[in-house]
Amino acid sequence: MTAHALLSASGSHRWATCPASLRLEASLPRSDSKYSLEGTAAHSLAAICLADGSYPEDTGLIQIEGFPVAQMEALRQYLDFVRERAKGGDLLIEQRVNYSTWIDVDDSFGTSDSVILHDTRITIVDLKWGMGVRVEAESNEQLMLYALGALYEYEMLGSFDEVCMVIVQPRLNHISEHTISVEELKAFAARMRTAAKRAMDVYEASTPPKPEDFKPSEDACRFCKAKATCPALYQEVETETRDLFAALVENGASAMAAAVPEDRLAQAMEKVSLIEDFCKAIRSETERRLLAGHPVPGFKLVEGRKGARKWTSDEEAEAALKSMRLKSDEMYDYSVKSPTSIEKVLKDNPRRWTKLQELISRSDGKPSVAPESDKRPALAITSVTDAFAALAQSSVDPDPN
Repeated sequence: MTAHALLSASGSHRWATCPASLRLEASLPRSDSKYSLEGTAAHSLAAICLADGSYPEDTGLIQIEGFPVAQMEALRQYLDFVRERAKGGDLLIEQRVNYSTWIDVDDSFGTSDSVILHDTRITIVDLKWGMGVRVEAESNEQLMLYALGALYEYEMLGSFDEVCMVIVQPRLNHISEHTISVEELKAFAARMRTAAKRAMDVYEASTPPKPEDFKPSEDACRFCKAKATCPALYQEVETETRDLFAALVENGASAMAAAVPEDRLAQAMEKVSLIEDFCKAIRSETERRLLAGHPVPGFKLVEGRKGARKWTSDEEAEAALKSMRLKSDEMYDYSVKSPTSIEKVLKDNPRRWTKLQELISRSDGKPSVAPESDKRPALAITSVTDAFAALAQSSVDPDPN
């Protein structure tokens, strides 16, 4: 069984921001979702490939930890990045790093996917397999704690003066990189030592956490095991939704959302993800209790929508269909493989792959709401009113010259 630190690097943003979360989570069982299990499988496969210089399709594995290897070809981006960055340096794979000394709490450690040592630089590369939220390397507490652990372990092997931290999310085609000096990293360590002391004080106290020990937020609550039962999060959601509906009523029930001022809408929008995550956590906790045989008044478990029909044996079904003298086009579906699959087939023949580029298209991403801090450029949107005004102007004066 994999050991887990109380003050884990992966949970560092949570316990550093919301000290009470450490205590609330302690009494809850650790559970793995299919997404976290798939992420573990992807990390295991990536480690195998880095160790022997292969790619997923070269390993000869059909499955790893129950997940199809063929569905993990996106790992190529991570593997190629690490191999390129490791040139001229020492690559350490799935390296356990201990940052206990820096935060003054024993048994504080984590496992860094890749640590690369050059003469004056330490590079920490973290693989994120999920397809949900884009993660940035800048001000990333998890990676900086890994960097502190690596600095402690290998400080005698070089004259390190900077640390580069990289997030690779291959299924989002996203790479984020940020470099800081060792002095900046040590200043971060001092801040985390203070945060760790506060979290441990709340954790070890004989009295319940105080209101000021809670600080619910989208980032801190996203992966918190206690969010379905956290009193502060309940209060946050209750207050936000009550204020929003009060604003709707105040501005006229008939106009509803259209009458809500932009600043109030922006304030509410900042809480949407937090409230959505809270609702999902409530549903998950209710299902968990019902599955464990604990009643939740007013709710019960029922059978959901049945899965898609499939043959119990493709071979037996094929033989039966042939005996019925069905034609091939009635029995089989044929389709051209995707560009992603063909790129793998032609990996050793770049000239032929180049010839196919003009046959490949890719639709633009759909517009999505994001905070102004998001590093992606804002889309230039023309309102319907402006579009009609421009059209009217062009019809009145088609040639201004």
